Amino acid sequence: MDAPVLLRGRGLSKVYGTSAALTDVDFTVRAGEVHALIGSNGAGKSTLIRLLTGATVPTCGTVEVDGQPVLHGDPLEMIRHGVACIYQHSNLAPAMTVLDNIFLGRQPTRCLGLVDVSRQRRAAQELLVRHGIQIDLDAVCANLPTVKQKEVEILKALALDARVLLMDEPTGWLAAADVARLHATIRMLKASGVGIVYISHMLDEIFAVCDTMTVMRDGRVIAASRVAEMTRPRLVQLMVGDKLAVDAAAAAFGTRRPRGGEMRLRARGLTQRGTFRDVSFDLHAGEILCITGLIGAKRTELLHAIFGSARFDGGTLEIDGRQVAFRHPSEAIEAGIGFVTEDRHRDGLMLGLSVTANLVMAALARFKRLLWLDHLGIAQAARVSIAELNVQPPDGRRAVRLLSGGNQQKVLLGKWLNLAPRVLILDEPTVGVDVGAKAEIYAILRAERDKGVAVLMVSSDLEEVMTIADRIAIMVSGRLVAIHDAADTSMAHVAHAIGAPAA
Repeated sequence: MDAPVLLRGRGLSKVYGTSAALTDVDFTVRAGEVHALIGSNGAGKSTLIRLLTGATVPTCGTVEVDGQPVLHGDPLEMIRHGVACIYQHSNLAPAMTVLDNIFLGRQPTRCLGLVDVSRQRRAAQELLVRHGIQIDLDAVCANLPTVKQKEVEILKALALDARVLLMDEPTGWLAAADVARLHATIRMLKASGVGIVYISHMLDEIFAVCDTMTVMRDGRVIAASRVAEMTRPRLVQLMVGDKLAVDAAAAAFGTRRPRGGEMRLRARGLTQRGTFRDVSFDLHAGEILCITGLIGAKRTELLHAIFGSARFDGGTLEIDGRQVAFRHPSEAIEAGIGFVTEDRHRDGLMLGLSVTANLVMAALARFKRLLWLDHLGIAQAARVSIAELNVQPPDGRRAVRLLSGGNQQKVLLGKWLNLAPRVLILDEPTVGVDVGAKAEIYAILRAERDKGVAVLMVSSDLEEVMTIADRIAIMVSGRLVAIHDAADTSMAHVAHAIGAPAA
């Protein structure tokens, strides 16, 4: 017998002007079910979530809770009905304790409006026991690891008596061990009858933790099934379409280009005390060198030392045969180095500015005309980048914060490509990016490689490494222990070398 339906969308559509963001979508969440919502950028997932949480009014269709229609466009009404959303980026007050975050804005009070701390603590402890979550209620949230911060957000929702949790990319910034812990928490919630909508671009997670799935493309539901009845190749094909799936597979098995051209970057014995030591490698024009390893292998710290956003204490670094030790990223940029950082929101993009402004930000010197900027040239350069990168929607005036994660990442990549770099450094460039956008980013990186750019990339995703790399460097505990030609090694060998489980 099927579990009771907690949340249902019937015939949901959303039209903006002449553009249909969502068309006739049915979606159901049952008690004790983890339901995956999957699709590439622009598939309509975000629009559907906004309709289900009351943040947006549908053009037509209904949302029901426990079989009864609810008022459209009222997020507080949906919360009162037990529907809560946990977003990809933290919504916590970092300087406050776990206890205060759980009840923020809803603290139980005594006479004179004073917070009833004892009652608040009892309620929190009951939540912990009921759902099997272990956490220090007095810990300051900023001091917690990311996985524990996610648990605090779950507790915030449960304190609202949430029976449906919508989780948007909950593991985007988590290490593998933390992902496993969060999945254990999700299974406990499932066992207690909570219905969970799980949005993730990590297909391994979908098959590990979800019971059912709905696949969307171009604003429509194109498949709905039990996870056990879906294969990974079929799922990728449904998400990205036949052509892109075939193109991505062909590129993955195409010709590798180890040691493609002249030396662009040479590191010898690079050391940062207490972080990494004795790191040596060469990077050539026209190749993609991927550095992989477990979280904590100090790969990101190495990239920052090369780029001048951190210092190295020993060893030497050469760019085009000239020894350098950048004191500031601006010096690295002048030397022709671009750096796509891991956290696009914190370090990469100006989210409140337009797509055009972000695309030309690193290359403004190109558009200086005495004391003025060439705004026509800027607009033209942005239009070319938007077309080449397939940024959607193709509107240079649009604020970057309004784009999907994959399109934001393409804008961040375009920001550095407009610099025409000789060396392009990328740190986890596809975190939180769907399968379709990944394939597009891989194609862009291969095209840059083929133009002679030297690409240095850090990635924890072994499937990605085996897909994109010409050579693979392995870091373990701050040491670069081996470099292999990608054509001559296997994922199992790389996994063994870094100490990770093979896929």
